[in-house]
Amino acid sequence: MEIEKILTSTKSIEEKVQEIEAYYQSELITRAEASQLLDVIPQSLDRYIKQNKLLPFINKNRNILLKKSDVLAFKPEVDLMKKTFNK
Repeated sequence: MEIEKILTSTKSIEEKVQEIEAYYQSELITRAEASQLLDVIPQSLDRYIKQNKLLPFINKNRNILLKKSDVLAFKPEVDLMKKTFNK
């Protein structure tokens, strides 16, 4: 995990904070971005979150964010569900 590498490095606290912030800015995406990546409506995304298929993060502004890598890893399952239910 990238965060673990950052935390265990010998860099200063300030450098670690900057690296963690940069990591999360590059890795976390909004609900709208996740919906677009999965090609689903936001309500479907909310259902996946409630079913614990995607783990949300809530930032200080109370916005729901998701890890881009988790969303991309979940995409094949969404695509399979679409095929199954669109027959």
